[in-house]
Amino acid sequence: MAKYSCKCCGAELFFDPKLGKLHCDYCDSSFDVSEYAGAAEEFGGAAKKVEYGDGEPVTEPSTDDSTGELVVYQCPHCGAEVITAKSTAATTCVYCNRAITLEGNLSGDFAPQVVLPFEKDRKDVEAAYTELCKKSVLTPRLFRQQSTIEKIKGMFVPFWLYSFDGEIDMQVHGENSRTFRSGDDEITEISTYEVMESGQAAFKDIPADGLKDMDDAIMDSIEPFSFDKLQPFNPAYLAGFYTQRWTSSAQENEHRALTRAENAITDAAYSAAGAFDHSKSVLGKDVRFGNKKVTYAMLPVWMMYTEYKGKKYLFGMNGQTGKIIGKIPKDPGRIGKIAAGVFVGSQLIMMLLRVLGVM
Repeated sequence: MAKYSCKCCGAELFFDPKLGKLHCDYCDSSFDVSEYAGAAEEFGGAAKKVEYGDGEPVTEPSTDDSTGELVVYQCPHCGAEVITAKSTAATTCVYCNRAITLEGNLSGDFAPQVVLPFEKDRKDVEAAYTELCKKSVLTPRLFRQQSTIEKIKGMFVPFWLYSFDGEIDMQVHGENSRTFRSGDDEITEISTYEVMESGQAAFKDIPADGLKDMDDAIMDSIEPFSFDKLQPFNPAYLAGFYTQRWTSSAQENEHRALTRAENAITDAAYSAAGAFDHSKSVLGKDVRFGNKKVTYAMLPVWMMYTEYKGKKYLFGMNGQTGKIIGKIPKDPGRIGKIAAGVFVGSQLIMMLLRVLGVM
């Protein structure tokens, strides 16, 4: 990781989703990410860990987060201490609001292979969130406050992308029925069939997030991503965004991808076995997967957690497509407040009309 400095004025650069480039807010210069491949200042913007644990200075952050402990880093820009989780790879200093990166958390086993750049910027996500809040007059005031909107954070989520070949052999039992009359009798004729269906499929880049504490259903719902736009990993794409390394390995998440693939190939084989108007059931199946490959990727997500009346609410947006997830709660108590406001307003109007002699 590195700090990326403008080649024109020396100010810090941040990745601009709309431009698809590193951009300088001071002189308005823009630079292609490839110009900073290999890091312009060789980890010059990386934060160093300061006194932690037993109080002894440490210069290399640990990659073992099994204890769930927090770590303290020193911001390379202003010197302030930044407290964060061990799995954090990039964040922002709360004091100087400068992007900082943490040594070691994107290297070795934690080095991503590909990255999907942000295409939706903060203006996009704030506009979408505001429109979501406007859909109901019962949206709690907390969710409409600017201080809440400002909590929306752009982050790169670690994902495992699984690719493999699949084969299936399925035995399907089907029945068709035909009803007809013979004299005074109504006869129902049932024909039975046993169908053997086989098929093959190639699965590419089935995603599963690599964060233990993240709700898998939430991350699944933010799909799809367009993986044809994946780029070879360059840390410059991360400049200005919060980033975490994986905390759940590829092996631990493989079953999620295999389950999705098995469901897909099973549905395809079941459909190919034909339609039956009386009944249809699977007698047995054998699903096999081979040529397995996994890719470690960083995918873009805008996200915000808010707590309201003891419950946590999540708002999120796919940083590439703009797809929104999450639900804004409703506050029934606002009905009374709105009604009271309307009543007071009407009384003021009536009073004004009396004063003017209209009534």
